[in-house]
Amino acid sequence: MKITYSPFPAGTQLHVETCFGDHITGDVVTYEHSVKMLILNCYAKDNNGKKCCNRTIVNLNYCKNLQIIKEAKMPDSCNNTPDSCNNPPVPLNCKLLNARLQQSVVQRESLLRSRSKHATPRAHQLLHMLSKHFGQHELSWQLDNIMVLQQITIAPPYRNCDISSKQKMPKLLDFVHRVVERFNAQNKQGGGRGGAGGGGGEQAK
Repeated sequence: MKITYSPFPAGTQLHVETCFGDHITGDVVTYEHSVKMLILNCYAKDNNGKKCCNRTIVNLNYCKNLQIIKEAKMPDSCNNTPDSCNNPPVPLNCKLLNARLQQSVVQRESLLRSRSKHATPRAHQLLHMLSKHFGQHELSWQLDNIMVLQQITIAPPYRNCDISSKQKMPKLLDFVHRVVERFNAQNKQGGGRGGAGGGGGEQAK
């Protein structure tokens, strides 16, 4: 049996809160009841202040709150006949939507890799600083140890003497030493680190 009634007619303005904490506000383009998928036009302004529109797909299976902000206006030409109001939606740019999906997946995977339940907030701060130099995809956790390029290990409490390398990579090791030293200096822990940093360099060689 084909269902012609849509609980979210095109033009309805909705505010959706997802299970991931995202808040999305936009106008309904179309709704597919069989898979509970919404397509919304979300309006915003770019860096130049110009109004732009992003088209977002929302899976209602992963939404915990939905509010109707504004009901859709029924055009006068409808004459109370649903078939006369079912104008075909604007064709979707599937290539662009797929690119945004892949970008979202990469961002969430990167976020997961950047977190470790075994590490302290200070360790996460150090990993964030390292990511500015190496990129998040080149860093990983091994419990509370930070791995750089799967070759260099930075163990707690994350001083220069806590850095070790699987192979002889003097240039990379020296660069990591300098980043860690700068991080500790910024955290005002440089008092007992000068000797530790030198010792770490000698050990790596």
